[in-house]
Amino acid sequence: MKRFLLLLVFAALVGAPSLFAQASPSAVPAVCPPTTTLDELIKAIDAGVSGPAGKDRACMRELLLPEARLSPIAKAADGSFEPHILTIDGWIEGVKKRGDAVLYEHQVKVSSDVYGHVAHLWSTYELRLNKPDGEPVRGINSIQAVYDGKRWRILDILWQAETPDLPVPAKYLP
Repeated sequence: MKRFLLLLVFAALVGAPSLFAQASPSAVPAVCPPTTTLDELIKAIDAGVSGPAGKDRACMRELLLPEARLSPIAKAADGSFEPHILTIDGWIEGVKKRGDAVLYEHQVKVSSDVYGHVAHLWSTYELRLNKPDGEPVRGINSIQAVYDGKRWRILDILWQAETPDLPVPAKYLP
């Protein structure tokens, strides 16, 4: 009888998680878009950036190398311009500050230079807040990407938003 109870307890301990556990939505891994080509990488960036502020950013993390930086150019109080250098965690925290806002990003024109496993992408983007057909905010991304033999990943994205004083030049528009 003791042996039977011991086997029953052992079976319950080993099998309990699989028998009784239900996968929560957050436990289900996100299906990230492939990035075997630079075109796929651009689409994956749009998918990673777009969405509600509180969106799961697992796929965005997958796009970036661990040392990656995301750096918007910002105007300083003294009138100079400088990059605001962020890690992926810093970028996610900044995005969360948008509250309930939903962001839609789309790269409208991309040019690339590639040598071996290194690529530089010059990309004009449009951002829309809360409506996919709303008034866009435009700017330019400078993206450094690395091909590891299987997929493209991002080392750095440096960007500057368009302003009335600094419109996106026509040659960078579709």
